[in-house]
Amino acid sequence: MNSEVFDNPDLVDAIFAFIETEFPDMASRTAVLKEEVRREFSGIEIYIPRRSVAERERITAEVLRVFDGRNAVEVARRLGIGRATVYRIIKQAGSKK
Repeated sequence: MNSEVFDNPDLVDAIFAFIETEFPDMASRTAVLKEEVRREFSGIEIYIPRRSVAERERITAEVLRVFDGRNAVEVARRLGIGRATVYRIIKQAGSKK
């Protein structure tokens, strides 16, 4: 991935620069699409999570499957999450019962 794509602090410009880099055949359409995106989403503040919903659900299922009550550190290392996240997942699963 080209790091200079993300040098621009404007998220819309950065996203479309990435699209143009990865899909050069779309370069002719990006100016129009960029304006449509700005018109549709201008003024909206958003949060872009690091992981997708599907990835979070996969991690939750894996924590619930392998956690035995004493292996939080091992589970966290295996899944690339924090120990506190393991306990949060367990707590949330317990409150849903």
